[in-house]
Amino acid sequence: MRLRALPLLATAVTLLALAWSVAGLRAPLPTGDEATPVMIVQSLWHDHDLVYAEADLRRAERVWDGGPAGLTLFTSDGGKTLRYGRPLAYPLAALPFYGILGLRGIVLLNMALFLGMAGAAIWHLSGENGPAGLFAGGFFFASAALAYAFRLEPDVFVMACVFFPLLIWQRLRKAPGMDRNHLALLALAGVLLGVLLIQNPLAALLGLPVLADLAWRRRWRDFAAVALAVLLAAGALVLLQKGVTGEWTAFGGAQRRTFETAFPLQDPGDPWQGYRGETPDLNIAAGLRLLPRNLLYVFAGRHTGLLPYFPFALFALALYLWGPKDRCRHLLLAGLGGYVFAVLLLHPNDFAGGPGFLGSRYLVAIYPAFVLLPGRIGVRRSLLLPFAAAGLWTAVAVIHPLHAAAPAFQRLPLELTLLPGDHLPGFFRRTWGNALWIVPRQSFFAEENHPNGVWVRGGTRSEVIVVSPAPLPKLALTVYSLAADNELTLDSGAERLRVRFDTQGKRDGTPVEIALTPATRDLGFFPAAPRERVYRLTLETTAGLVPARAYRDNGDPRDLGVFLDFTGQGY
Repeated sequence: MRLRALPLLATAVTLLALAWSVAGLRAPLPTGDEATPVMIVQSLWHDHDLVYAEADLRRAERVWDGGPAGLTLFTSDGGKTLRYGRPLAYPLAALPFYGILGLRGIVLLNMALFLGMAGAAIWHLSGENGPAGLFAGGFFFASAALAYAFRLEPDVFVMACVFFPLLIWQRLRKAPGMDRNHLALLALAGVLLGVLLIQNPLAALLGLPVLADLAWRRRWRDFAAVALAVLLAAGALVLLQKGVTGEWTAFGGAQRRTFETAFPLQDPGDPWQGYRGETPDLNIAAGLRLLPRNLLYVFAGRHTGLLPYFPFALFALALYLWGPKDRCRHLLLAGLGGYVFAVLLLHPNDFAGGPGFLGSRYLVAIYPAFVLLPGRIGVRRSLLLPFAAAGLWTAVAVIHPLHAAAPAFQRLPLELTLLPGDHLPGFFRRTWGNALWIVPRQSFFAEENHPNGVWVRGGTRSEVIVVSPAPLPKLALTVYSLAADNELTLDSGAERLRVRFDTQGKRDGTPVEIALTPATRDLGFFPAAPRERVYRLTLETTAGLVPARAYRDNGDPRDLGVFLDFTGQGY
C-alpha cells in the first residue's frame, strides 16, 4: 500500500508546488473570466461587501497589468452603485484560502479539488480488473481539464460539484443497507448539487440521474435527503445573494455588462449611458437546425471537440457501449446527453463557453462524470488509443496557445457555427468585395485595414471562410507578390488554381478567378439574409519577402507573401 501511495503522493506534491509557483507569476491579462470571481473574493475579504469601488480596481491593477478584462458588473440605479455579476458559491469556497495564502490559495484550492477528484476516481476503480489506475490517471492528467486547475476560475469547482455527488450515488448504490452515515453522504451530495444549481444551472442537470434512480427504486427517504439538501443549499445562497446585492441572482439588475478594456471608475465617461442591458441570445430554432453539425463538433471539433481535448471521455463512452451496463450508467449517460443537447440548443453559436476556453468550457464542467460511465476497465492494448490522441492533440493544446494551427488540429473540422458571433480565437473578420471574409490572424495582416485588400504572410497555409448574402459562383481578384520564388495556390473544392510569380509582370499583378461551391449555408452571419452562403477555400503561399531586409531605408518588418487586391487598384 505504501508503494502504491508513494507515486500518487509524489504526483500530488509536484502539482501543488507547480500551482503555487505558477500562481506567483504576474499575468498581463486575466485568463477567461477569472477577473470577476477573484475581485469578488478580494472585495469580500477586504471590504466585506460586493460593491465595486476604487479600491477594487486598484487591487485588480496590481494583479493584472492590463486591468481586469472580463469584469462583469450590474447596477440597478443607473451606475451609481455597481455590484459584481457572478455567482457567489465559488468565491465563498475560495475565501478562506485567499485569506490565508492570498491569490495562490485560490489556485491551491483548485488543484486540491482536481487531485481529490483524481484520487477518488482511482479509489473508485481500484476493484476493477485491468489497468484501472492507468485509465483514471490518463483521464485526469492527459486532458485539457488539468490546465484549468492552474487558473483562478471556477471551472474545477464546478467539476467537483458534478463529480462528487455522482460518485457518492454510485458507491452507495452498491451498499447492502443504508444507515445514518449513508444519509449524511447523500445530504452532502445534495448540498453540492444545490451549490452547483446556483453556480452553473445547466450543469445541475447531472443531478437528475441521482434523483431519478432513487425514485425508481422507491428510496423515498434517500430521495428526500438529497432533494431537501439541494433546496436548503440553493436557498441559502439565493438569500445571501439577495441580502448583499439586493437582487435574487447574480444575473439581476436593470443593467448588466462585461467590460474588456475601459473599466468603470477608470474611464471618465458613463459606461451605462444608452446601454439597455444584456439580452439573452436564445434561438431554439437555430439550435435545432444546427444540431447535427454541432454534434460533430462536440466529438471532433478543432477547438471544442472531445477527441482533441478530452480523448479519455470518448474512450470511456466506448467502454460503456461495449461493456456491462446497468440502470445507473444508463441514467448517467442520459444526464450527460441531456446536458449536451441543452447546451447545443440554447447556445448553438457559442457552445465553446466564453473567453479563455481550452476545449469547450461547457464540456469541461461535466468532464469528470465520464470516468464513472464504464462498467468495466478490462482493457490493455486499446488503452494506447486515448494516450496517443492525448499526445497528438491534447498535450499540444495545453502547451502552446496557437495549437489550432498545428497540422494535427488542421485535420479536424473547423467549428463554422462558432464563427458568426466571433467566438473562435485567432480569426479576423473583414468585408472585402461583396462578401464577409473570415481569415486567420497569424497569416493575414487584416488589422492594417488596407483600402484595396490585404497582405498574406509568406510561407503560410490559411483556411479562409467567405460568407455572402447572395450566390457567389466565382471569386475574382488580383494578386501581387514581391518575392520572385513565390507560388500562390488557391483551392475552393470546386477548382484548384496555382500562380507562379516567375516574371515581373506576374508579380506586378495577376488577375485570377476561381469557381466556388457553397460548403454550407444559413449559419447566422446575416440574420436579415435568409439564404446566406458559406464558402471555404485554402490559400497557400510558398515564400515571402521582408522589405526591411531587402530594400534600403524601408523599415517594414512584415514577411509579405501575396497581396490580395479586391479593387483592381494595386497595393
